[in-house]
Amino acid sequence: MMKNLIGCIVFILSMAWAQFVQAQTLDEIINKNIEAMGGRQKLVTLSSALMTGTFTTPGAPAINIVATKKHMVGSRIDIDVNGTNNYQVITPTNGWIFTPVQGDKEPRPLTDDQFKASQVQLDLQGSFVNYNEKGNKVEMEGIDTVKAAIFYKLKVTALNKNVTVYYIESKSNLILKAVTKMFQFGALEEVATTYSDYKQNADGFWFAYSNNSPRGETRYEKIETNKPVDINIFKIN
Repeated sequence: MMKNLIGCIVFILSMAWAQFVQAQTLDEIINKNIEAMGGRQKLVTLSSALMTGTFTTPGAPAINIVATKKHMVGSRIDIDVNGTNNYQVITPTNGWIFTPVQGDKEPRPLTDDQFKASQVQLDLQGSFVNYNEKGNKVEMEGIDTVKAAIFYKLKVTALNKNVTVYYIESKSNLILKAVTKMFQFGALEEVATTYSDYKQNADGFWFAYSNNSPRGETRYEKIETNKPVDINIFKIN
């Protein structure tokens, strides 16, 4: 009898939660995420970022990295390994990688799929800000529960058809995970990245200072924003 009563209560509570979840419209979830990141008016003023930190893979020492980004103009990641300067450059029209630590003598273009997947790096303001004007299609993909936390899954199809599913935690309204389809080692894979240690920088912009992917952990020690950027660093001769 007691077992049946408990089961009934759980069912009622789950139905009540389901109704609450359904009441959250797509735009409400998006707007709450934008507010959690500082608000639309603040985010649209973000024009550049200089991010310094480290990248660590299991069993290897940390590697110094510097990411320089200018909104919708270019992204350059410089990686210092064993005294060599390695980098990746992304612009709206092309992408390049140069890894002398692996024997590269000159920069080589990214494959079409690598370039396509990397385009999201150019949007400093986030995929949800003015998404219609950007040509992004956003859809509710479902809801996940992880360790009692509720996540809204929002699927974003970019103008170039690249697809990313963002997991927005219902209490903080922050993106704590993103899953992107990309080609790795000749095969199409879903690559998951988790985000943590959200905090504001000196200019009041919110960033996840740590992210983890199958390749390792990136941790930023300092993020400077809206500094002048020489766009020549995005040009590959």
